[in-house]
Amino acid sequence: MGMLDGKIAVVTGAGRGIGRETAILFAKEGAYVVINDLDEGPAIETLKEIEKIGGRASVCTGDVSKKSDCEKLMKTAAEVGKGSIDILANIAGITRDAVIHKMLEEWWDLVINVNLKGTFNCIQAAAPYMRDVAKREKEKGIVKHRKIINTSSTAALRGNPGQINYVAAKEGIIGITKVVAREWGSFYINCNCVAPGFTETRLTAPRKEGDILGVPPEQREATIKMIPFGRPGTPLDIARVFLFFASSLSDYVTGQVINVSGGLVV
Repeated sequence: MGMLDGKIAVVTGAGRGIGRETAILFAKEGAYVVINDLDEGPAIETLKEIEKIGGRASVCTGDVSKKSDCEKLMKTAAEVGKGSIDILANIAGITRDAVIHKMLEEWWDLVINVNLKGTFNCIQAAAPYMRDVAKREKEKGIVKHRKIINTSSTAALRGNPGQINYVAAKEGIIGITKVVAREWGSFYINCNCVAPGFTETRLTAPRKEGDILGVPPEQREATIKMIPFGRPGTPLDIARVFLFFASSLSDYVTGQVINVSGGLVV
């Protein structure tokens, strides 16, 4: 018997990295997963991985920075769940790094829109299928926990130089988490936040000349040396914490941020 048997879960940014591992882990534990990503190809690959293990899932592509795409995503998930969504994991994210005096306005807007606004858009779009359903259940005396898990970063906790847009977005997500926990807590909706440290994804891969994504090799090496465990995190390391927050193990935990950094941030 899985930890998420019978649950309907939405995972954004599930085409790659942490999002993919979280979607697969949720499916292994019995959830039906609605896979969201901006790019259809990677989302389909995640679907295939889930089907290989006998899991259940479907794909709904879309841009979380667009309200209409988020509304479509939640409606699609709710149709599977007969009007209800149990778990929302907001993992979609992007970086565009530059020091303050060289930050492009379009890079600022893109990172804020995808990371911060995207998280808000998804939560708001899920309200009819999470908050409103939970309110009706409460009126009938039904106690059923639903879970929202957001993604911050240890960059927000440390104030990484060269990431002012990303840090602003990820700090904002912590604020969103706390507000949702307070506003929706009376309806048994838990809202928590995972703050990954230096984790092996395309955002932290060695950056080559001309690349937008990635980290300069010398910066990667210096960061890894600062981690007590001596290695970067893996997407699965992070996904396991998402599973904790999605499961009944966290029913009395809300409004919290867990950093998963191997001791980089303590």
